[in-house]
Amino acid sequence: MIAFVVGFIIGYVTTIPIGPINLAVMMKALHNRTGQAMMIGTGSAVMDIIYCGAALFGISTIISHPTLQLIFRILPFFIFFYYGVRTSFFKIPEPHLTQNSEDAPGFKRFFLLGMAMYFSNPSFIAYWVTIAGIVHGYHIIEPITYDNAMFAVGTGAGVTMWFATLVALVEKHKMRFEPKTIVRTTRFFGLIMLVVSIVLGWNLFTDLLLRQ
Repeated sequence: MIAFVVGFIIGYVTTIPIGPINLAVMMKALHNRTGQAMMIGTGSAVMDIIYCGAALFGISTIISHPTLQLIFRILPFFIFFYYGVRTSFFKIPEPHLTQNSEDAPGFKRFFLLGMAMYFSNPSFIAYWVTIAGIVHGYHIIEPITYDNAMFAVGTGAGVTMWFATLVALVEKHKMRFEPKTIVRTTRFFGLIMLVVSIVLGWNLFTDLLLRQ
């Protein structure tokens, strides 16, 4: 159980810094699409469990396969670019503060979006390998199957809890926003996503050049 608690704390705390996934969750929560927001966060949490488990069990080479990395770096570039352009320069639907029936379908694709956005950052592999080395090296958890599994599941639970906290915070303070303020905030996040897509595209382009 200690392994689960330690994993939960690490998962929760390390997800707090603002990044692309946090921004995507906030954008959905601002428009009261809490289900979609949580699906993105849950998809990211599942990837945390996979990466963390792979690092702990010493099989990180499987998920670092060059072909898989390339595919999951190309997809997020197009996703971020599309949503960044659409949100920044095209008409945004009028924000509504109640659940709309049209928000319900398509949860699966937002779950997959969260996974793809996570996979686009290869540094997570090195991060979890480092964390695995620390928790094993300092004997915070025992290098046994049960503790490894509980730690990995704990990180996923912690990440999910952070996104639930983020959605709750946005929901709480959103009522103070005027519709125009929500639109401007959404466009701001859209511009950030567009910048992120450019950075992702540039990094992918330079990496491909270096491989040649």
